[in-house]
Amino acid sequence: MKASFLAIAACLVASPALAQVADNSTDRDTILVTGQQLEQQTEVSGRLGLSIRETPAVVDIVTQQDFQLQGVRNAIEAMNAAPGVASGNLPGSIGAVSMRGFQRAVNYLYDGVRMANSDVGVRNWDAWSFERIEVIKGPASVTSGEGALAGAINFVPRRPTLDGPSGEMLASYGSFDTARLAADVNLPLGKTLAVRGDVSFSRSSGWIDDADSRTFAATGSLLFKPSDRFSLVVSVDHFEDRFETAYYGTPVVARSVARDPSSAVSGSSGLVLDKAMRRTNFDYTDGKDGSNTTWLRARADYALSDTLTIVSDTSYYDSFRDYKDADEYSFNATTGRIDRGATYISHDHQYWNQRLHLAFDGRIAGLRNRFTIGAEFGHTDFFTVRRFGASSVDPFNPVRGIFPADTPANFSTRQDVTAKVDALAIFAEDALNLTDQWLVVGGIRYDDVKLDRSVRNATSGAVQTYGQTYHPISWRAGTVYSVTPRTQLFAQYTRAVTPVSGLLFLSAANAKFELTTGYSYEGGIKTSLSGTGVELTASAFYIRQDDILTRDPTNPAVVFQGGAQRSRGAEISLNLPVTPELNVTASGTLLDAEYLELIEAGGVNRAGNRPQNVPERLADLVVTWSPKALPITLVGSMRHNGDFYTETANVTKVNAFTTFDAAVSWNASFGTLTLRGRNLTDEFYADWSGYASGLVFIGAPRSVELSFTRKF
Repeated sequence: MKASFLAIAACLVASPALAQVADNSTDRDTILVTGQQLEQQTEVSGRLGLSIRETPAVVDIVTQQDFQLQGVRNAIEAMNAAPGVASGNLPGSIGAVSMRGFQRAVNYLYDGVRMANSDVGVRNWDAWSFERIEVIKGPASVTSGEGALAGAINFVPRRPTLDGPSGEMLASYGSFDTARLAADVNLPLGKTLAVRGDVSFSRSSGWIDDADSRTFAATGSLLFKPSDRFSLVVSVDHFEDRFETAYYGTPVVARSVARDPSSAVSGSSGLVLDKAMRRTNFDYTDGKDGSNTTWLRARADYALSDTLTIVSDTSYYDSFRDYKDADEYSFNATTGRIDRGATYISHDHQYWNQRLHLAFDGRIAGLRNRFTIGAEFGHTDFFTVRRFGASSVDPFNPVRGIFPADTPANFSTRQDVTAKVDALAIFAEDALNLTDQWLVVGGIRYDDVKLDRSVRNATSGAVQTYGQTYHPISWRAGTVYSVTPRTQLFAQYTRAVTPVSGLLFLSAANAKFELTTGYSYEGGIKTSLSGTGVELTASAFYIRQDDILTRDPTNPAVVFQGGAQRSRGAEISLNLPVTPELNVTASGTLLDAEYLELIEAGGVNRAGNRPQNVPERLADLVVTWSPKALPITLVGSMRHNGDFYTETANVTKVNAFTTFDAAVSWNASFGTLTLRGRNLTDEFYADWSGYASGLVFIGAPRSVELSFTRKF
């Protein structure tokens, strides 16, 4: 069966299910809603008001209805539900994404707003808080600034509407003592004012020993719309998470040491993933990891005329995170023990942003023209305490110990780091209809980014200060041609920039380098059948990144910007309502990713190797059946993740895996009861790597969950 699946999966991958979950049994006809993605507008793709159909790029939306249908519980699962996206729970960089052949070259936006080093702000939020996530593929620096070489992801929270009072609630309990409670209420207060609030709580003991966690989120927002010309939305969003002795991965070990070696990891390194260590936690017994985050936002839209609108976005972000844990596990062949890091890090992070843009939608010389020009300014204050030490434990009977005291004897690296970033951007976009069928789209963005960084050695008291200023220009040009009103061909060329590493963490050595540059070209088709819900998107692409750090082959001690990597591939996604009761969604990504030029320490040439955490095959299939004769809904899904490497040397390979989920829902008069099973075959697999090259993250074993939802 797996062989036949892989033959099909070569063309199909992780599409968000466009079939949507029922309101409840009071309206069973809404359980299978026809696909309408191509008609929707997204902020992640620009501020021109273009629909996805009119955008010369691949844009995917995963909605709250999709979350509930597929059992998506958190941000990582939400991102993995999007076509061509692989995301892992790396505790030090939660939500790290591999997309289109590049790892962590993705910008993250919250309600359309992005901060410098945007992956720092991502946590594994409860998916309940979000109306949808939006994903644009390929370089997206024009719309979101530096860092978006592989694309951008926008988390869109629930916001108030004037459509009428509504609400819903959720309660669930399942394996690993996992529980969730959540509620959402939208309440109009007259014809011009509406408020909305939602709250969620979750807890779990996890499938790793002693890895309890909990999250809490509460959001509140107000919509004031006194006329058709003016609207104002203000919001407060708060998130908390706590992890007790968090899971920081499982080290691979020599086959001769393993007690129950598996086939999940292979390669020329000779290391394997041992099933006997499946639940072992190597963290200190008093390890902790947690964060508190609050977002404030105000957005005002005012129509100056029938063709001209001015939009103001103001945001403020405040977050504190600290963790003290053992991480960076690796097998020491000499001692037969697991070497581990001792890490204490805290982040005290404040950020504010003001964006103002003017949008025109009218006719110039008889042709429809949509034009946007704007500017934004952001300021970041970031302070981080960083302590790094080391210890070791037995791989099978670890004496985990307690976290060491903050002294020079215990931590070889003791730093207090301050980073400030001032960013100014000016951007413009235009969409011109040369004919009713032919649309030309262009955009340009100029950034002025100033970084100041100070590193204090907490042991010696020495202080090092340095900085860098960047002035990149990003641009894109694309076209969309409507062969028929519901079939469009598209193509685009884009230029993007990204730092050699995260801005807030640039070392003095790396700060002297300029931004890396990248470009991409892409072409494809988007089509749908009127009134049927059938939607198909397909594209082929090429992305290249230049100026990555490499070494002089004649003198490997010299580091310079001369390396390059590239990715090429194709994607296809399909929503197919087979009957009014049966819906199938599927999509696929095929990649060929490699380093073109890369010399590492010692003069080792990595050209031709694949970048870390880049699967070249991904596949998903979601089937939903809701017979009108019965008050039930059946959902089955399948995800295939191709193999990937844990390091640029490509000697430790994490092998491909396939998981199967299924759910049955009873749509009763009082709400919907759902019994869901995940990883039904109890596949033993790893889905991500990070930190040390011999460290991988094991996926969850088979689990079950019972949930209750109700809309009112």
